[in-house]
Amino acid sequence: MTLRPRRGGPPRAPRLVLRFALLTGVSLAIASVAIFVMVRGFVTTQARDAVEQNTRFVTQAVLSRELAPGDFERQPTPTRRRALERLFRQQVMIDDVESAALYDTRGRLTFSTTELAGAATAPLHAVAAVQATLAGQKIRTTVEKTTARDGSSRTVLRQLVPIWFGDRAAGVLVTERDYAPIARSVTATFVPIALVLEGLLLVLFVSLFPVLRRVTRQIDSHMEEIQHQALHDSLTGLPNRVLFRDRIETALANARRSGGRAAVLLLDLDGFKEINDALGHASGDELLRELAVRLRRTLRDTDTIARLGGDEFGVVMPAGGADDVLETATRIHDAVDEPFEIGGLSLAVKTSVGGVLYPDDASDADTLVRFADVAMYSAKRNRTRIELYNPAADVSTRESLSLGSELRHALEAGDIVAHYQPKVEVSSGRVVGAEALVRWDHPERGIVLPSQFLPVVQKAGLMGSLTTLVLRRAAAEAATWSRDGHDLGVAVNVDVDALLDPAFPRRVADVLEETGLPAELLTIELTETSLMADPVRAGYVARELSAVGVRLSIDDFGTGYSSLGYLTALPLAELKIDRSFVGRMTESPMDMAIVRTILDLGSNLDLSVVAEGIESSAARKMLEGLGCRLAQGYEFGSPMSAGRLGAFLRSLREVDYLRLTA
Repeated sequence: MTLRPRRGGPPRAPRLVLRFALLTGVSLAIASVAIFVMVRGFVTTQARDAVEQNTRFVTQAVLSRELAPGDFERQPTPTRRRALERLFRQQVMIDDVESAALYDTRGRLTFSTTELAGAATAPLHAVAAVQATLAGQKIRTTVEKTTARDGSSRTVLRQLVPIWFGDRAAGVLVTERDYAPIARSVTATFVPIALVLEGLLLVLFVSLFPVLRRVTRQIDSHMEEIQHQALHDSLTGLPNRVLFRDRIETALANARRSGGRAAVLLLDLDGFKEINDALGHASGDELLRELAVRLRRTLRDTDTIARLGGDEFGVVMPAGGADDVLETATRIHDAVDEPFEIGGLSLAVKTSVGGVLYPDDASDADTLVRFADVAMYSAKRNRTRIELYNPAADVSTRESLSLGSELRHALEAGDIVAHYQPKVEVSSGRVVGAEALVRWDHPERGIVLPSQFLPVVQKAGLMGSLTTLVLRRAAAEAATWSRDGHDLGVAVNVDVDALLDPAFPRRVADVLEETGLPAELLTIELTETSLMADPVRAGYVARELSAVGVRLSIDDFGTGYSSLGYLTALPLAELKIDRSFVGRMTESPMDMAIVRTILDLGSNLDLSVVAEGIESSAARKMLEGLGCRLAQGYEFGSPMSAGRLGAFLRSLREVDYLRLTA
């Protein structure tokens, strides 16, 4: 169900006062019944409690002294009967008590004030009632209807009073009262209280009407604002995801009627998270508001621009064809491309836009949005900035989803393996270490490279599990090489999440203990980006790793933005020159100067320097001339399985150096 804005003003609450009156009237009636029941019950209970207190007083103050155990054990003698009749007439037959009787513990009648008059009370008080009264040791009061011999009925209050002598139960005293006086007393007390409460409720009901009128006016005045907030983004004032979906449905309906086309575009900002992290969310919000203003000015009145969440925006528009969509996407891109002045800074922001056409690519709103999302991420991945939907890219997306569903099983089944690229001395070619590179040994696809599945790992939240698995596997292989007499160091690259995890050094220590690998043979490779993501936490974790005894290396050095002063404060052992500089240095004097500078920096800071990506003898000779001692790349050896590298190392017991070839 889609929400559609009401034309002609905000919706009013229909007959709100009447509804309130009806609901309040019903509530008042229910409350009245509840009050009557509650008050009547309360007054009745009070009256019965008063009768019980009077009976208890008579029993304790009079009967406990005047009655004897024998009065409950046998029929009284004529003399004793006259004494009992006088006692009951003077002390018990008061306050509307009409009759009284004594029963023994077995429920047999031993005395009754109405016995001579022929009243038959025995059937009404069975053995069970007497014994239950004695067992409970408290007065039992009931209100019952009785039928006289002439057929008339009346209501009586019957009480069963347990009589004890010391710790021995003697029997039960049963009294009956006419309930009519008690009922009249209850009514006389109950009615005024109930009427007062009902009057208060009625006054409250009437006094609420002015309040209701004011509330109704406020509801009417705010209804449009509430509806706007329900369908629009509070930060930018643009339509939100709900209204965007409704506008897509409207655009599709119009296109069906006219036989035309409609288009959906999705866009988001590249690097918006970094702006938020660097300048704060307030600056990020200001950027989004300014972007919304630009997009409104850029688009036509017939187009709808919506904020779908975060830095993601959507556009729905009537379109003549693909050229129309590309022209609109280009205008959006150009509008965003102009620098934003935020907080006194001029920010250059880029965007990626993906577009899809109805009915060419899809015929329903959900599919159009999904296809536009595929196109947008294709533009982001290919760095083309603007892409129209291409089914081939969607196949790639579905393939990634398929890989994701298989990934958890691969981690458990041992299909994730490590291949090792040797690290060698440039001058001699002697193998001095190896870098562990993760691979997926897929049962159907064969060896899957990390570029194909690491984004899936990241999205699935499995990077921690993958890092631990590769770390454990590399350490176990290196420990095996060490036991074979080859103290070959092994390096494992870790992501930013590991470097910011205070528990990661403990996991590394556990892996070393589990595999038996000496700590100095393990190198943890970090990137400048991960170090600067949170310098305080990263510095703490780096120092804890160093305390474990492992070596720390900065991978891809020269491509990040780390402070040299910060680097000197960390317990680093190695820098690895990024392959982009090494690959171009034979042709670019600038890149060669960068490589020479990093080599000098490492020498001055007493750090080992490793050149990555050596793929030609010319690059190897140039590095040797620059004084670079360590390198890795296809010129020295391609990544290989642990079994192949281990077997190769075992064959070199008598050889001091070797050049590995791919």
